[in-house]
Amino acid sequence: MHFAMSDTTNIVLEGQDLHKTYRMGDVDVPVLKGASITVNAGEWVAILGSSGSGKSTLLHLLGDLDRPDDDRGSITFQGTPLSTFSQGRRNAYRNQDVGFVFQFYHLLPELTVLENTILPAMVGSRSVDTQERATNLLNSFGLSHRLQHRPRELSGGERQRTAIARALVNNPAILLADEPTGNLDEETGAGILDLLSAEHAGGLTILMVTHDRAIAERADRIVELHHGVVVEG
Repeated sequence: MHFAMSDTTNIVLEGQDLHKTYRMGDVDVPVLKGASITVNAGEWVAILGSSGSGKSTLLHLLGDLDRPDDDRGSITFQGTPLSTFSQGRRNAYRNQDVGFVFQFYHLLPELTVLENTILPAMVGSRSVDTQERATNLLNSFGLSHRLQHRPRELSGGERQRTAIARALVNNPAILLADEPTGNLDEETGAGILDLLSAEHAGGLTILMVTHDRAIAERADRIVELHHGVVVEG
C-alpha cells in the first residue's frame, strides 16, 4: 500500500472542481462541492467515503453517466475535455474507453453469460474476435463451465465475475468500479478483489469507490470524500 502523488504526464482520467446538485422537491441538495481527482495509467485508486457521501455520483460523472452542474468543473480523458466530445464520441467513451462494474451486476436475464459479456462489443460494432476474447476472459475468471448459463443460474460471485468480464471485453483504458463487492459475502468479495488485483497487475487502470477501508487498502492509493470534496487519504 502506498500513497503516491499523481504524475501529471501520465494522467488517464481527471476531474477538476466538480459540482453536482440534485433537486429534491423544492430544495437543492449539493452532493459534490468542488471534488477533484486524477488517475494515472496503470494505477488503482480507491475513493473512500461513508454511505451518501457522493462516491457513486463522482464515479458517474467521471464515466459520463451523469453530467456535472453547468460550468462547475471539468472532466478530461487522456488530455481531452469531455465537454468537447460530440454525442457520438461520448457514446464511444462510455462504451469503449471506460468499463463499468456496479454493485448489482446489471446482467440481462434472457442472455447467457457469454452473450452478456459480448454485449458491449456488439453495441459498439466491435465484433471482430470478440467472442474469442470474451471466452478467454470468462475462462480466466473460472467461468468456463458457465458460458451458456443464464444469470439466474449463477452465484453472486459468478454474476460479478461475468460483469467484470463484460466491462473488460472492449479493452477499456480504465475500469470504474462502484462498490464491486457490496452485494457479496466477505469470502466471495475477497475473491472478486483478488481478480481485480490480478487484472491490475497485468496493467489495468482501476478507479473504485467503497465505504470499507479494508477494501480500499487493496488499491495503490486512497482518496477520501468528505463533504463533497476529495482529499488524499
